[in-house]
Amino acid sequence: MEYNLITEASALKWRGTKPGGEHYGTVIITEGEIIVEEEKIIGGKFTIDMNTIVNEDLKDTSLNERLVGHLKSKDFFYVEEYPLAYFEIVSVDAYKTNPEPVPGGIVTTHHVTGNLTLRSVTRSITFPAKIDFNKDKILAITNPFAIDRTQWNVSFMSKSVFAEFKDNFIADNMILILELEFVKEKKK
Repeated sequence: MEYNLITEASALKWRGTKPGGEHYGTVIITEGEIIVEEEKIIGGKFTIDMNTIVNEDLKDTSLNERLVGHLKSKDFFYVEEYPLAYFEIVSVDAYKTNPEPVPGGIVTTHHVTGNLTLRSVTRSITFPAKIDFNKDKILAITNPFAIDRTQWNVSFMSKSVFAEFKDNFIADNMILILELEFVKEKKK
């Protein structure tokens, strides 16, 4: 059975840090679907439109536009050349025993493993998620989890790539949160 992503009810949130500061925002997931058999997700994929990067912490319009422009540039996500990112599900495994809850976070139920393609580089990632199977909907949400941006050739001011940056660097780990809602496809 196929479930389609409800884009207006779904979100990809991001957070980047550096000594003394951070920036955060969202990117729109434009489409996606998952395949379910007997209340088990066996596959799926979704598309992320990198042109929709939004910063939510800078209130000054000029600074906000400058940061978003920089994030879209060759230094970071190079959206002119790579406008879309993709995530393809490889496996979704329910926990055999419940994990310890994350302080202040949600209690997760599954491990999700998949291939994230960003800047034409594909890497496997695994993250915990809470997945609720309702009658005609599936809800999935994650606690914040990290990916190392340098694994996708996003190495601008990376201390691990350029040791000379000392304290003037941007953390390699980007923090992500997924909030996804899928609805069962109606038979025609």
